[in-house]
Amino acid sequence: MHALLHGVSRDQLMGRHKANHINVAYAPSAEAADLALMVKAAMFKEMGIEVHLCGDVLS
Repeated sequence: MHALLHGVSRDQLMGRHKANHINVAYAPSAEAADLALMVKAAMFKEMGIEVHLCGDVLS
């Protein structure tokens, strides 16, 4: 998969996460993708998994 990340460069991502992979969610629109991101992050946080978001994300 090729991903375009808004608001964060490859070097910034790699400097923070130390990994060459990301978790993705597919959606029919940018708004739906933002919602999917927030739901997925909240789910992982509730499961006790530390979550870090980077780039241009909703708050």
